[in-house]
Amino acid sequence: MKTLFFRLLSIVFLLLPGMLAAQPDVAVLEMDMMILPGTARYLQKSIERADQEGMELLIVKLDTPGGILQTSQEMVQSILNAPIPVVVYVSPAGGTATSAGVFITLASHVAVMAPSTSIGAAHPVAGDGKDIEGDMRAKAENITVAMVRSIAEERGRNVEWAEKAVKESASLTEIEAAEMHVVDFVASDVQDLLHKVGGKEVVIKGIAKKLPDFSEARIVPYTMDSQDRLINVFANPHVAAILWLGATTGISMELYNPGAILPGVVGVICLVLALLVGQIIPMSQGAVLLIALGALMIGAELYVTSGILGIGGLISMALGVLYLVDVQQAPGLSVSLEFVIPVVVCLAAFMLLMMRTVIQSIRRPMMTGTQGLIGQKATVVDALAPRGRVFVNGEYWTAEKATGVPGVLLEETEVEVVSVEEGMLLLVHPIKKIAEEKS
Repeated sequence: MKTLFFRLLSIVFLLLPGMLAAQPDVAVLEMDMMILPGTARYLQKSIERADQEGMELLIVKLDTPGGILQTSQEMVQSILNAPIPVVVYVSPAGGTATSAGVFITLASHVAVMAPSTSIGAAHPVAGDGKDIEGDMRAKAENITVAMVRSIAEERGRNVEWAEKAVKESASLTEIEAAEMHVVDFVASDVQDLLHKVGGKEVVIKGIAKKLPDFSEARIVPYTMDSQDRLINVFANPHVAAILWLGATTGISMELYNPGAILPGVVGVICLVLALLVGQIIPMSQGAVLLIALGALMIGAELYVTSGILGIGGLISMALGVLYLVDVQQAPGLSVSLEFVIPVVVCLAAFMLLMMRTVIQSIRRPMMTGTQGLIGQKATVVDALAPRGRVFVNGEYWTAEKATGVPGVLLEETEVEVVSVEEGMLLLVHPIKKIAEEKS
């Protein structure tokens, strides 16, 4: 009996590796976001992790309105050079693979769409959603057409439609996309996808491979880490503009008002963050200089108060913010005019407020040294008969009755400083005539 038990146990252990091998692991990551530098890092790290963990398949659930062209190129390269099969699944219902999402979907080893989804409209646009103007329009379009053609040809997809998606912003539903060989098939959910993808032949780094049965696959979810999320936040050109404005304005205020500390600290922090953002998205050096020049001109206006420097500074900062992003390197990003106008209005209001404060301080009489005590109110501490002490501006001073003031000025009498004599002696006269004749 014991012998039979051990024989059965041995058979189970022999069959166990095969049973486990029949259950492949599949990594699934959510990508419902703009295509930004943090997104590219998220994909690349997920591919590397899936390869290291022995995943048989990586599914990217994509829902994106588009993003940076340069970043989408990086993501396409990551997929084309991936050591494991990458499936791009446009989902959920109502989701879309627009603009940069088209390139990522076409580049996948297997492209799948969920019901009620769409793909297309890959014409390059600026970050505010408007068409790129001038020579940059033709340049961006030519680059994008060449890119989408090469991807479609590499994966054996519909090259003609891929070009239309760029040139004419053509779009397709999931059924149309499957019929026109833009995607491989339609799947209602991830489980349906896993049932249908088995047996598909894909090419991994030039080597053809037939995908196994994934109907019993174990799904391992991958999530975006906080570092990549933060990178995407800072990749926003409006955030970059705010940081540069904060840096130049804060540092300028500290230079014009040494010892304020807070503006300087805020300015330096913004400067460091702005320089880090410059490593994420391409910025125009000329635009940064315009912002800095504008801040200096507004600061100088506080001293000159002519109005010319202030207006020039506002124009300089507005142009710098508007053209902050280098559109030649990132045609998908820009600072919108709707953002620039409120910024200029706020800067103008700040400048007017500061000018008003400066003008008021100029009109105020000088209050330096002991001369600043003249005209100040004081309280008698020791009776002035004729000399005693008074309390003024938080300090005790030796004081004497001014010429012509009769009697004795008693304690608690309110007096006014009329002059400061040698030896730091204050001459005062009573505000209220309260005097006591000597008996």
